[in-house]
Amino acid sequence: MIAFESLSREEMEAMCTPMHRVLSPAPIPTPKSHSQTKTPAAASAPTASTPANGSADPASTGALYLGSIEAAHNPDLLRTHHITHLVQVLEVPWMPQSDADGFACHRIDLEDRSSAALQQHLAPACDYIRASLARGDNVLVHCQQGVSRSASIVIAYLIRDRAMSYDAAFDFVKQRRQCIQPNSGFVKTLREWETACMPPRPRSLPP
Repeated sequence: MIAFESLSREEMEAMCTPMHRVLSPAPIPTPKSHSQTKTPAAASAPTASTPANGSADPASTGALYLGSIEAAHNPDLLRTHHITHLVQVLEVPWMPQSDADGFACHRIDLEDRSSAALQQHLAPACDYIRASLARGDNVLVHCQQGVSRSASIVIAYLIRDRAMSYDAAFDFVKQRRQCIQPNSGFVKTLREWETACMPPRPRSLPP
Protein backbone atom coordinates (compact mmCIF):
# COMPACT_ATOMS: atom_id res chain seq x y z
CA MET A 1 0.00 0.00 0.00
CA ILE A 2 1.41 3.37 -1.02
CA ALA A 3 1.61 6.09 1.64
CA PHE A 4 0.74 9.05 -0.56
CA GLU A 5 1.47 11.56 2.19
CA SER A 6 5.11 10.43 2.20
CA LEU A 7 5.63 11.00 -1.52
CA SER A 8 7.64 13.98 -2.75
CA ARG A 9 6.26 16.38 -5.32
CA GLU A 10 8.47 14.78 -7.97
CA GLU A 11 7.19 11.31 -7.08
CA MET A 12 3.56 12.48 -7.21
CA GLU A 13 4.15 14.08 -10.61
CA ALA A 14 5.74 10.87 -11.87
CA MET A 15 2.79 8.80 -10.65
CA CYS A 16 0.41 11.14 -12.49
CA THR A 17 2.38 10.64 -15.73
CA PRO A 18 1.02 7.63 -17.67
CA MET A 19 4.42 6.29 -18.70
CA HIS A 20 8.14 6.98 -18.88
CA ARG A 21 10.78 5.68 -21.24
CA VAL A 22 13.36 3.50 -19.48
CA LEU A 23 15.46 2.40 -22.46
CA SER A 24 15.80 4.15 -25.80
CA PRO A 25 16.34 2.30 -29.08
CA ALA A 26 19.95 1.21 -29.48
CA PRO A 27 21.92 0.21 -32.60
CA ILE A 28 22.24 -3.51 -33.19
CA PRO A 29 25.80 -4.46 -34.24
CA THR A 30 26.03 -5.74 -37.79
CA PRO A 31 28.17 -8.78 -38.64
CA LYS A 32 30.84 -6.36 -39.88
CA SER A 33 30.91 -4.47 -36.60
CA HIS A 34 32.88 -5.61 -33.57
CA SER A 35 31.23 -3.11 -31.22
CA GLN A 36 28.77 -4.25 -28.60
CA THR A 37 25.35 -2.79 -27.87
CA LYS A 38 25.51 -0.69 -24.76
CA THR A 39 22.82 0.23 -22.27
CA PRO A 40 21.65 3.72 -23.26
CA ALA A 41 22.89 6.22 -20.68
CA ALA A 42 20.60 9.05 -21.64
CA ALA A 43 17.20 7.34 -21.67
CA SER A 44 14.48 9.55 -20.30
CA ALA A 45 10.77 10.11 -20.12
CA PRO A 46 9.23 11.14 -23.44
CA THR A 47 9.04 14.92 -23.52
CA ALA A 48 8.86 17.64 -26.12
CA SER A 49 12.64 17.98 -25.93
CA THR A 50 13.27 14.26 -26.16
CA PRO A 51 10.65 12.93 -28.57
CA ALA A 52 9.96 9.22 -28.12
CA ASN A 53 9.38 8.46 -31.77
CA GLY A 54 10.46 4.92 -30.94
CA SER A 55 10.31 3.99 -34.61
CA ALA A 56 13.11 1.46 -34.49
CA ASP A 57 14.39 0.37 -37.88
CA PRO A 58 15.73 -3.17 -38.38
CA ALA A 59 19.17 -1.99 -37.26
CA SER A 60 17.90 -0.84 -33.84
CA THR A 61 16.34 -2.40 -30.80
CA GLY A 62 12.96 -1.29 -29.57
CA ALA A 63 12.37 1.13 -26.69
CA LEU A 64 11.20 0.04 -23.23
CA TYR A 65 8.55 2.01 -21.33
CA LEU A 66 7.20 1.73 -17.78
CA GLY A 67 3.82 3.07 -16.76
CA SER A 68 0.35 2.72 -15.35
CA ILE A 69 -2.94 1.29 -16.56
CA GLU A 70 -3.80 4.80 -17.75
CA ALA A 71 -1.29 4.40 -20.58
CA ALA A 72 -2.71 1.00 -21.54
CA HIS A 73 -6.19 2.54 -21.74
CA ASN A 74 -4.94 5.14 -24.21
CA PRO A 75 -4.34 3.50 -27.60
CA ASP A 76 -3.59 6.86 -29.21
CA LEU A 77 -0.78 7.47 -26.71
CA LEU A 78 0.65 4.02 -27.39
CA ARG A 79 0.54 4.48 -31.14
CA THR A 80 2.09 7.93 -30.87
CA HIS A 81 5.13 6.28 -29.27
CA HIS A 82 5.01 3.30 -31.66
CA ILE A 83 4.34 0.86 -28.80
CA THR A 84 3.11 -2.47 -30.13
CA HIS A 85 3.79 -4.86 -27.23
CA LEU A 86 2.50 -4.74 -23.65
CA VAL A 87 3.47 -6.60 -20.50
CA GLN A 88 0.44 -6.29 -18.23
CA VAL A 89 0.95 -7.05 -14.54
CA LEU A 90 -2.49 -6.96 -12.91
CA GLU A 91 -5.14 -9.09 -11.32
CA VAL A 92 -7.24 -10.63 -14.09
CA PRO A 93 -10.46 -8.67 -13.35
CA TRP A 94 -8.59 -5.41 -14.00
CA MET A 95 -6.69 -6.59 -17.08
CA PRO A 96 -7.50 -4.35 -20.08
CA GLN A 97 -8.14 -6.25 -23.29
CA SER A 98 -5.55 -4.30 -25.24
CA ASP A 99 -5.08 -7.12 -27.73
CA ALA A 100 -8.50 -6.19 -29.09
CA ASP A 101 -6.92 -2.90 -30.19
CA GLY A 102 -4.17 -4.66 -32.11
CA PHE A 103 -1.49 -4.74 -29.39
CA ALA A 104 0.43 -7.92 -28.55
CA CYS A 105 0.11 -8.69 -24.83
CA HIS A 106 1.98 -10.78 -22.27
CA ARG A 107 -0.29 -11.00 -19.23
CA ILE A 108 0.80 -11.65 -15.65
CA ASP A 109 -1.96 -12.24 -13.10
CA LEU A 110 -0.35 -10.87 -9.92
CA GLU A 111 -1.52 -8.92 -6.90
CA ASP A 112 0.62 -6.20 -5.33
CA ARG A 113 1.16 -8.06 -2.06
CA SER A 114 4.48 -8.86 -0.41
CA SER A 115 3.45 -12.54 -0.30
CA ALA A 116 2.58 -12.70 -4.02
CA ALA A 117 4.59 -15.22 -6.05
CA LEU A 118 6.60 -12.92 -8.31
CA GLN A 119 9.54 -15.21 -9.02
CA GLN A 120 7.71 -17.62 -11.34
CA HIS A 121 6.81 -14.76 -13.69
CA LEU A 122 10.26 -13.20 -14.05
CA ALA A 123 11.91 -15.44 -16.65
CA PRO A 124 8.91 -15.53 -19.05
CA ALA A 125 8.47 -11.75 -18.78
CA CYS A 126 12.17 -11.09 -19.37
CA ASP A 127 12.17 -13.47 -22.34
CA TYR A 128 9.18 -11.63 -23.83
CA ILE A 129 10.77 -8.20 -23.36
CA ARG A 130 14.12 -9.32 -24.75
CA ALA A 131 12.60 -10.92 -27.85
CA SER A 132 10.35 -7.92 -28.52
CA LEU A 133 13.13 -5.36 -28.16
CA ALA A 134 15.46 -7.45 -30.33
CA ARG A 135 12.88 -7.32 -33.15
CA GLY A 136 12.75 -3.53 -32.88
CA ASP A 137 9.33 -3.54 -31.17
CA ASN A 138 8.58 -0.94 -28.51
CA VAL A 139 7.32 -2.40 -25.22
CA LEU A 140 5.26 -0.93 -22.37
CA VAL A 141 5.37 -2.72 -19.01
CA HIS A 142 2.49 -1.54 -16.83
CA CYS A 143 0.50 -2.35 -13.73
CA GLN A 144 -2.18 -0.32 -11.94
CA GLN A 145 -0.01 2.65 -10.98
CA GLY A 146 3.39 1.89 -12.48
CA VAL A 147 4.95 1.78 -9.02
CA SER A 148 5.51 -1.74 -7.71
CA ARG A 149 4.61 -4.68 -9.94
CA SER A 150 5.60 -3.35 -13.35
CA ALA A 151 8.69 -1.68 -11.90
CA SER A 152 9.74 -5.05 -10.49
CA ILE A 153 9.48 -6.68 -13.93
CA VAL A 154 11.58 -3.94 -15.54
CA ILE A 155 14.19 -4.19 -12.77
CA ALA A 156 14.30 -7.98 -13.24
CA TYR A 157 14.93 -7.48 -16.97
CA LEU A 158 17.79 -5.07 -16.29
CA ILE A 159 19.31 -7.48 -13.77
CA ARG A 160 19.25 -10.46 -16.12
CA ASP A 161 19.66 -8.98 -19.57
CA ARG A 162 21.71 -5.87 -18.80
CA ALA A 163 23.85 -7.49 -16.06
CA MET A 164 22.92 -4.89 -13.44
CA SER A 165 22.82 -5.41 -9.71
CA TYR A 166 19.47 -4.90 -7.98
CA ASP A 167 20.61 -1.58 -6.54
CA ALA A 168 21.92 -0.33 -9.89
CA ALA A 169 18.77 -1.41 -11.72
CA PHE A 170 16.52 0.19 -9.10
CA ASP A 171 18.43 3.47 -9.30
CA PHE A 172 18.42 3.36 -13.11
CA VAL A 173 14.63 2.96 -13.25
CA LYS A 174 13.94 5.44 -10.44
CA GLN A 175 15.90 8.12 -12.30
CA ARG A 176 13.39 7.72 -15.11
CA ARG A 177 10.17 7.15 -13.12
CA GLN A 178 10.68 8.57 -9.66
CA CYS A 179 7.59 7.03 -8.08
CA ILE A 180 8.70 3.38 -8.32
CA GLN A 181 8.52 1.45 -5.06
CA PRO A 182 8.49 -2.37 -5.26
CA ASN A 183 6.92 -3.86 -2.15
CA SER A 184 9.14 -5.57 0.41
CA GLY A 185 8.36 -9.09 -0.83
CA PHE A 186 9.21 -8.15 -4.40
CA VAL A 187 12.49 -6.58 -3.27
CA LYS A 188 13.42 -9.83 -1.54
CA THR A 189 12.55 -11.83 -4.66
CA LEU A 190 14.53 -9.47 -6.90
CA ARG A 191 17.61 -9.72 -4.70
CA GLU A 192 17.34 -13.51 -4.93
CA TRP A 193 16.93 -13.11 -8.70
CA GLU A 194 20.10 -11.02 -8.78
CA THR A 195 22.02 -13.81 -7.06
CA ALA A 196 20.60 -16.43 -9.44
CA CYS A 197 21.52 -14.32 -12.49
CA MET A 198 25.08 -13.61 -11.39
CA PRO A 199 27.69 -15.46 -13.48
CA PRO A 200 29.48 -18.17 -11.52
CA ARG A 201 32.73 -17.05 -9.99
CA PRO A 202 35.82 -18.79 -11.38
CA ARG A 203 37.36 -21.17 -8.93
CA SER A 204 40.75 -20.10 -7.66
CA LEU A 205 43.51 -22.55 -8.38
CA PRO A 206 45.45 -23.98 -5.45
CA PRO A 207 48.91 -22.44 -4.96
